[in-house]
This record gives sequence, structure tokens and C-alpha cells, in this order.
Amino acid sequence: MGVTLALLAGVGAGAAVAWLLWGRPLSARRREALELDARLRRLVIPVLERRADVLAIPPSERGRDADGALALTLTLASAIKEQEESVDLPFGDTVEVARAELDEELRARGRRPEET
Repeated sequence: MGVTLALLAGVGAGAAVAWLLWGRPLSARRREALELDARLRRLVIPVLERRADVLAIPPSERGRDADGALALTLTLASAIKEQEESVDLPFGDTVEVARAELDEELRARGRRPEET
């Protein structure tokens, strides 16, 4: 009986020491992760969602099924970056193309572009 009681006391003391050494830092890291998650959802994700709305990014590409706020933030940011980089022609190039087509049409009619 005494050996069993000593064994249980030793296991209990070991568990208490392990909890003091590893349990507290783990719970502190878990608390920090939850705080980061809450701040991302409150501050960053709404801004990225509005930008995704402006760029007309479909909901399927916004990462709504992402696990956690950090994954959602990264998915949204990636989708926004891809959309911004995929723009075909800036407005200035479009105007130049339209001007070239107009000049060609005027030449075909027998007028010089400078007469207009």
C-alpha cells in the first residue's frame, strides 16, 4: 500500500512539474494565437474583403473555407495580388489603340489625321 501511494504521489508530482514547465507557455501561446486571430478578423480581413469586392473577385476564390484567420488573410491577399497583376491593358494603352484605329480609318477614307 505504501509503495502504491508513493508511486501515485511521484506520478502526480511529475505531472504537476510538467504542467508548470510546459503547460503555462503552451496556454500563453494558445492565448496569443487566439488574440491574433481576433485582431485579424476585426482589422485586416474586413479591409481585404472590401478590396476583393472592388476587384470583383468571386467568393469561391476568397478562401472562405480557410482554416483560421491567418489562412483566410493569406488567401484573400493572394487572390487580390493575382487579380491586380492580371490586368490586361492599362487605360493609356487602350486610348493609344483607339487612336491608332481612328487614324487608320481616316487614312482609308482619304483624309489625313491632321485635318481633323
